[in-house]
Amino acid sequence: MKYNIYSLFLLTFGLLNFFLSLYFFLTDLVIYSTISFLGLDYQIQGDWMSFSFLFLVSLISSQVIKYSTYYMEGEVFYNRFCYLVLFFVLSMMFLIISSDGLSLLLGWDGLGITSYALIMYYSNAKSSSSAMITALSNRVGDIFILWGLGMSFYLGSWDYIYLGLESGVAFILFLLASLTKSAQMPFSAWLPAAMAAPTPVSSLVHSSTLVTAGVYLMIRLSPIFSNSGSYILLLLGSITALFSGFVALGEYDFKRIIALSTLSQLGVMMFSLGLGYPILCYFHLFTHALFKALLFMCSGVVIHASGGVQDIRRLGGVLSMLPYSSFILSAASCSLMGFPFLAGFYSKDLIIESSEMNSFFFPSSMIIVAALFTCYYSFRLLAVSISSIVHNFTHFTKGESGYYLMPLCVLYWGAILGGYFFYWFYLGAESVLVGSMEKAVLLMFLISGIFLGLFVDLKNYSFFSFLNLMGYLPILTGKLSSPFLKSAEMIYINGDQGWVEYLGPSVTLKVNSFFSSMLSIFMNSSYKILILASYLILMMM
Repeated sequence: MKYNIYSLFLLTFGLLNFFLSLYFFLTDLVIYSTISFLGLDYQIQGDWMSFSFLFLVSLISSQVIKYSTYYMEGEVFYNRFCYLVLFFVLSMMFLIISSDGLSLLLGWDGLGITSYALIMYYSNAKSSSSAMITALSNRVGDIFILWGLGMSFYLGSWDYIYLGLESGVAFILFLLASLTKSAQMPFSAWLPAAMAAPTPVSSLVHSSTLVTAGVYLMIRLSPIFSNSGSYILLLLGSITALFSGFVALGEYDFKRIIALSTLSQLGVMMFSLGLGYPILCYFHLFTHALFKALLFMCSGVVIHASGGVQDIRRLGGVLSMLPYSSFILSAASCSLMGFPFLAGFYSKDLIIESSEMNSFFFPSSMIIVAALFTCYYSFRLLAVSISSIVHNFTHFTKGESGYYLMPLCVLYWGAILGGYFFYWFYLGAESVLVGSMEKAVLLMFLISGIFLGLFVDLKNYSFFSFLNLMGYLPILTGKLSSPFLKSAEMIYINGDQGWVEYLGPSVTLKVNSFFSSMLSIFMNSSYKILILASYLILMMM
């Protein structure tokens, strides 16, 4: 019952932030404030973007908490799980409103700590290794952001948002930190590994919290490069989108396909930042969060009802068993593909149209092909798992329940109408206008992707092994990180537990033990003290 109260509170808080964002947008107002806690001052900033993002995080987290009472039913440590989720959401909220290095670190590191605890929630070998991969990969970004904050402080201020063009090194460090947090190439290996977390956590991580932190940081720093764009972001975003879509072609794990689609859409967001359109990037971040949270929640319903089966080839016939959930899953997938007048259509098509108006032919071509791949694997997911024949009729242990359908319906309307409302509230009638030929090309790629998903199946074993291993990226990442981990282990054994331990704490312990033993002797025997004092007086004379 108390978790329903938390869900209601988050929903009310989100609606309040929605109206605040509209007011701040219409009045072009920005507020700054300082919070003092434990002798430290944290600076926060409130504008239409931060309040609208707070609304998005509150809305999704409220529905995820309500949904988790169904998905996590019977878990022994369910209370611990809910408190971790609430702390996870609180860390993201603090990062959203931060405007100086101290408040940024509080939210940034809070996300890292709680994500590690949530990913290893099931306490098995796979969860532990996945959590460690995620934590170590994100620590690389944490090092970069510490260096970046140190450089910005050296330049005169903790306010990283107001870095100028002269702060090139600090911006590069923040860029590397955001690329790591948002799993851009070559830091992409940890994102599919984070699928070891419970599905409600995946709904939060892949929609509006952990992976979007790096994108949101770059949106805040976009005034540095918004006029000219950034070719590094342009190239890395397009490569990440194309690579993740290519890997998803040969994937049959339900949750990994959706995770790889997240990676692809993160690449699209970075690509739009590279074009110099931070508002379009935030637009796609907003709409993507709505249908991606819905996708993961629907996948959790299917997996939970089928007895834990995640291989889409073993599912089949989900439509007949879970009709309402299948319909909502289909709508969310169509929004991901960019079907006309759904949420993903408004934001993704604007970005692709913007790329067609620029002279960057190679990155723009990769983004268009990545959109084709998105249609291919999304429609293949629906065709194989939902509308095909029933393969495991006896595995379906539970039917549909109105208790979890309510949060699905809330996010369903967000995935359908969220893009339309954001477009008219925050962008007005402004849009990127292209010719009918360019519009026809986008529609042709959408139809081609659907056709490939229906009738083309890749069955080459060697090709599958390459795709399932993400192009051997996790192996290469492990090989590259192995020397650093071994050197750190050697320093720990020979340094921290070696001479440093011997010359520091060990010597201090021995000296303190000697003097404490002498003091105890003096305290327990006055006769000995008298003799020793007389001996010392005689020696001095």
